[in-house]
Amino acid sequence: MLTIGIYFETSAKLGGSHQQNLKLIDIFDKYSSKEFNFIYIFSDDNSKNFFKNRNINSIFFKKNFIHKLELFFFRFKFFQEFYKRLGCSSRFEKFLIKRKINLIFFNTPSEISILLSKLNFIIMLLSMQHRTHGFFPEYKGSHDSEIRDLIIEHAVKKSFKVFVGANKDKILLEKFFNLDSDKAVVQPYAFTLPTIYEKNKNYNFDKRYKKLNLPENKNIFIYPAQFWAHKNHKYIIDVSIELRKKQLNNVHFVFCGHDKGNKNYINNLISKEKLNSFITILDFVDDFELIALYLNCSGVIMPTVIGHTTIPMYESFYFKKNIFYTKDLCDDSIKKFLVEIDIKRPNSFIEQYVRISNNKESNEQTLNEAYSFLKNMNIDVLISKNIYNSFKDYNFFRNMWE
Repeated sequence: MLTIGIYFETSAKLGGSHQQNLKLIDIFDKYSSKEFNFIYIFSDDNSKNFFKNRNINSIFFKKNFIHKLELFFFRFKFFQEFYKRLGCSSRFEKFLIKRKINLIFFNTPSEISILLSKLNFIIMLLSMQHRTHGFFPEYKGSHDSEIRDLIIEHAVKKSFKVFVGANKDKILLEKFFNLDSDKAVVQPYAFTLPTIYEKNKNYNFDKRYKKLNLPENKNIFIYPAQFWAHKNHKYIIDVSIELRKKQLNNVHFVFCGHDKGNKNYINNLISKEKLNSFITILDFVDDFELIALYLNCSGVIMPTVIGHTTIPMYESFYFKKNIFYTKDLCDDSIKKFLVEIDIKRPNSFIEQYVRISNNKESNEQTLNEAYSFLKNMNIDVLISKNIYNSFKDYNFFRNMWE
């Protein structure tokens, strides 16, 4: 039986990535556990706590000083070639080989993947837009564009398959990294909120919502996103200024997400412009609070610059809420289900908001169509099929030498 190592690092602070990580465990267990042997490999305390009380086959890899040195030196091709000529493997790869793991699956573009030279792997990559928008501060920090490129270049050359969330990401991979299109698998991200809601419909979400102390008798629009610069919370501040000028005081925005370096800037702008009557920051909210927000909000606003696809996009479809999304950013296949806004024009949101308010019947039809689209996609089955087929294909080739 093919033994597949799932490299797993997660934390609630990762937002959408954390949801995907949790959902993938369910998908592996439900659809593939009988044909493949899975071992989860983790190396951080958050993941250690996650696996502690779960009946899941898992092993801990300790990141010691040697590992950290290798992770740094493997950024340089000379060092990689030096190891290769000596027939050596990194400490991480030795750890995997010793446990007779045949294939590694990375559920995020983890830097540790560059340490593999002998073992084959499959990797999930996120947006490639650091190549088109590398001027954002988040691409100049600890996980800068050069490291992202290194991970992607290694994946393009060495991986068995690459998973991406949108066709536009695949196009950028082909453009910037000469990816063989047959190597890429396009599929939406996995997410957990609808499943949690379906299992807890008797929960008092209205009571949970009231505890958030949001303004009453206003149309609430939520932005479930971490405070990265590219998430463009600034646009909503500009929209709020325009709403105040037009005396449209029945709209209120709610930000919820962990700080990724841009929260103070946004907080200061809200204070400077005296916009507390238009914007509330809830920081990070748990799953039940987020569901309560979805159930009680008038819509979702996502003026992000990065992200051809996002988890809140599909959550909005499920909860039948309008999602105001950056114009021309998403794949064409789902464009008709979004309310596109020009993020260089604050009035664009206001115009679309007024249009929808005046066309409730046609808008309701669009929301129902988006819900049906999501249901017909059957995302869990689609993801499981893509991953299962990749594992099965690899096993077919592996039988030629093992």
